[in-house]
Amino acid sequence: MINSHIFLLLFLVDNIFFALFDKHNSESMSPKTKLSLTIVLIFSAVFALNFNAQNKGNQNDKTPKTIGVSVSPSHFHFSQKQGEVKTYDITVKNTTSTDKEFNVNVYDFDMNGKGKSSFLPAGKGKYSLSKWVNLSPTFIQLKPFETKKVKVTVSVPSDDSGRKAAWSILMIEQEAPRDNLINTRKDGNTIALGIVPTFAFGIFAYQNPPNVLTNKVEFKDFQFKDVNTVKALYMEVQNQGDGIAYCTSYIDLTNLDTGEQQRLKVKNFTIVPDLIRDFNFMLPKTLAKGKYLAIGVLDYESSEEIQAARMEFEIN
Repeated sequence: MINSHIFLLLFLVDNIFFALFDKHNSESMSPKTKLSLTIVLIFSAVFALNFNAQNKGNQNDKTPKTIGVSVSPSHFHFSQKQGEVKTYDITVKNTTSTDKEFNVNVYDFDMNGKGKSSFLPAGKGKYSLSKWVNLSPTFIQLKPFETKKVKVTVSVPSDDSGRKAAWSILMIEQEAPRDNLINTRKDGNTIALGIVPTFAFGIFAYQNPPNVLTNKVEFKDFQFKDVNTVKALYMEVQNQGDGIAYCTSYIDLTNLDTGEQQRLKVKNFTIVPDLIRDFNFMLPKTLAKGKYLAIGVLDYESSEEIQAARMEFEIN
């Protein structure tokens, strides 16, 4: 998974360009369909890179850099009250000797049980933050070695909607010329095929108002799985609160025959309201035979509380 939430997108486009630029198809498409295809074009590479929102970060993270451009911060974690308006900065730096141009946009996203994100137009998410966000400017030009800032103003409503958690993703998208490979078909329609090398930076933005509950992540399932030669402990948790929770999860194993103890790899993740997340903790192949006690732990970053589940299993 990509922990930084900053993404290098290398768009390899052929079929989508065909659909967008074919004369016949283009004329028959509704504006809504064109918008949908454009969003697919922008984000298809994000999915290929296993783009996910499950790892919690902060504004002090190391600034990601790629092909001579850096963007910071890597995340925003707001905690604004109802009716509160605040402005934040995104810093974009060009460390190359060539000019760079970027569009600045905001989109909504949903998350599945594996932490993968699916993207939506601004304002279409159930917990949309985008409708409270204003970006300025929405287009930037950077000369070689130049740095500029984008202002992100978040205006939380004073009505009941401002009492809920919300999230979106801010995208700094390269504006790059497209090198066309023109091919005229026998039917007279012209198609534009080729590769569009471009990239974008995604910055997840989460808003947790002070009133929400961020420590209501509960265990739904905890069991031992033995499928062929793969042995794992399966954990399923659900965010039953109304706030975005940033959690650490781990499993402590005790060999009941020898008393030997070990901790399975720690997992850090973000879980939004209503979501059910599931994880497989792979058991070491060298794990000795015998009976074991497993203690699964959920630790909330914002609370001293923890959740725990226990079970016993046997390795034969």
